[in-house]
Amino acid sequence: MAYLSQLIRNTLRSGNTAKLFILAIDIFCCLFSRLAAILLCYGLDLRSAYLFFSWSTVVLISLRALLFIRFSTYSIIIRYLGEKDFKNIFLAVTLSSLAYFFSIQIFPSVLEPSKRLPVILVDYFLCLCLIVGVRVTLREAYDWMRRRVSGVSTAIFGAGEFGSLIEHVLRNNSSNTYRITAFLDDNQRVHRKLLNGIRVFNPEKSFQKAIKKYNIQNVIIGIRDLSPERKSSFINTCLAHNIKVLKIPPPEDWLNGTIYVDQLKNINLEDLLNRPAIQLNHEMVQNSIKGKVVLITGCAGSIGSEILRQLIHYNPKLIIGLDQAETPLAEITLELQKEFAHGLFLPIIGDVRDQSMMECIFQKYKPQYVFHAAAYKHVPIMECFPEAAIKTNVEGTQNMADLAVKYKVHKFVMISTDKVINPSNVMGASKRIAEIYVQSLNYHNNNRTQFITTRFGNVLGSNGSVVPIFRAQIEKREPITLTHPNVSRYFMTITEACQLVLEAGAMGRGGEIFIFDMGQPVFIADMANKMIKMAGLIPGKDVLIKITGLRPGEKLTEELLDNRENSISTHHPKIKKARVRVYNHNEVKIDVDILVHSANNGAERMTLVQKMKDMVPEFASQNSEFSALDNHQALNTQANITIIS
Repeated sequence: MAYLSQLIRNTLRSGNTAKLFILAIDIFCCLFSRLAAILLCYGLDLRSAYLFFSWSTVVLISLRALLFIRFSTYSIIIRYLGEKDFKNIFLAVTLSSLAYFFSIQIFPSVLEPSKRLPVILVDYFLCLCLIVGVRVTLREAYDWMRRRVSGVSTAIFGAGEFGSLIEHVLRNNSSNTYRITAFLDDNQRVHRKLLNGIRVFNPEKSFQKAIKKYNIQNVIIGIRDLSPERKSSFINTCLAHNIKVLKIPPPEDWLNGTIYVDQLKNINLEDLLNRPAIQLNHEMVQNSIKGKVVLITGCAGSIGSEILRQLIHYNPKLIIGLDQAETPLAEITLELQKEFAHGLFLPIIGDVRDQSMMECIFQKYKPQYVFHAAAYKHVPIMECFPEAAIKTNVEGTQNMADLAVKYKVHKFVMISTDKVINPSNVMGASKRIAEIYVQSLNYHNNNRTQFITTRFGNVLGSNGSVVPIFRAQIEKREPITLTHPNVSRYFMTITEACQLVLEAGAMGRGGEIFIFDMGQPVFIADMANKMIKMAGLIPGKDVLIKITGLRPGEKLTEELLDNRENSISTHHPKIKKARVRVYNHNEVKIDVDILVHSANNGAERMTLVQKMKDMVPEFASQNSEFSALDNHQALNTQANITIIS
C-alpha cells in the first residue's frame, strides 16, 4: 500500500490531470465490474453488500490500480489508441485478477469457497470489456468531434484500401488540417455505404449533394491506378466547383513505406493532359546507348537535364554535359554527384558557338552520340536580337553537326520545336534553318552520321514557359498576363519530351523528323483559370486575368506539320515521322555561311531577317517590325524541293 501511495503521489506531482482522469475512470470501472459480478453470482441481498464492502474489494482494487500504474494504461493519447495500449490493458487486468485469485488461496475466508471462482471470472471479463469499451468510446467521440468541428472539410476520391489508408493517416495526425467528411468512388457496390464511419458517394450523381451537405473544400485523390482520362475528368469537375484537388505521391516515394500529411501535394497541369504518358522501348534505347560516350549540349536546361537523368539508367560509358550557364551546371552536377564521383558524368562549361573548343571536346572524348539541346528559345527576346538567334541556333548547330561528321559520330539528335512550321518569328525561323542544315548534311556524300530531328510543342514547367510565370503571379496574387483570349498551344511534359528524344535516337536511321502525338491544343486562358482554381482561389476575384496583346512574332495557334510535310506512322503509336524535304547541302551551306558571317560582323537586323526569309520562304512575321519585309507572293514552294519518305 505504501508503494501504491508513492506511485499515486508521483503521478499527482507530474501535473497531468488527463492521466489521473483516465486512471479514475479505470478504478470506477473496476468497482462497477466487482459489484456487477457479486450481484450476478449472489443476487441482491445482504451477503452481496457485505462482500462488496469487505477487504476483498479493497485488495482487488489496490492490485488493479498498482498494475494499471505499472503498465501505464492511463498514459495514452486517445486519438492514437492502438494495439500496444490494448495489450497493456489486457496484461494489467489479467495479472491483477491472477494475483487476487492467489491471494484468496492464502486467505480463504475472504470469500465463500463455493462462489469465489465464478465471481473472479465474471469480474475479470466485465472489467476488461468496460475499460476497453470506455477507451474505444472516447476515441470515437474524439474522431466524431474532429470530423465535425476542426479542419477543412475534405473528401477522398477512392473508397478502397488506399483511400482508407489516407483517411487513417489524416485522422491520427495531430497537425492535420484536413477533416475527412466524405468518400467518393466510381464503384457502385460501395455507394451509400460507410467506410470508417464516413459515407461513400457517387461522384457522378451525388457529388453536388455531398459538396452542399458537408461544405467540401478539398478533394484528395486516393486511387493508385486511376486512368489519365478519368483523373483529368474528375479534376475538371472539382475545379468547376472551385474545389482544390490534392494527390498522394506513388508508394515508392513514401517515407519508410508510410504516407504523411506533408506528402499531400497540389495537382499540377500534367494531371490534366488527359492522355497516358508515352512509354519507351527500353530495350531499344538500352541497346542504342549502352557503353557509348554521349554528349549533351544545353545539359543544364529543362530538356537537357532531363535527358541526362534518363540516360544514366541506360549504362552509357560516359555522359558529357555541356552548357554555358555556370550555376545551373553546378546544380545538376551536385544533384548527380555520385555519378560525377564515379566518372560517369563529366560537366563542361562551354559554348556551342566556340568552334575551336567544341573541336577539342570531340577530339579528346570521341562522342558516339550527340543530343543537341542548346538553343535560344524565347520568341519575344529573339525577335529583338536576331543576331543572337542566328549565332546560337544556326551557327551553334552548324558547328556541332560539322564536328559530328568529321569525328564520325554515330547519331546526332537535334531538339527542335513546333515553331519551325510556317514560322512567324525569328526564333522559329532560326530553328528551321538549323533543321534544314542538319537534314541536308544527312544526305551529303561524305557523311556517315545519322542526323535525326525531334519536333514537339511547349514543355510544361520548362524554364521561362507560361506555367512557372503564371504560378509566380498567382502566388503573389498579381494579375495573370495573357497575350490573347484565344491563344492556344500544344503541351507535353518534360518527361514525355525527353522520352521522345531517346526513342527517336534509338529508332532513327538518319534524315527523319519525328513528331509526337500531343492530342488537342490547350487554350492558355483555360490553363490560367485552372491554375488559379488549383491554388484554391477564384478567377476574377482572388486573381485577375489581364489581356496584354500578342507579343512580337507570336501566333494564335501552333502547327506540327506544314502543308508540304505529311506524316507516316512508326512502330510507336505516339510517334510519327514527317515526310521531309531534302535540300542540297552545298547550296544550304553557302546560305548558312553567309547568314552566320553577317550576324558575326554586325549586319543590320533587317538585313539578317531578310536573309532568313529568303532561306525559309514560308517565314512570315506576325505582330513584328519585320512584317514589312514580307512579300506574300514569294511564299511559294521552291522548285527544286523533293519529298522522300
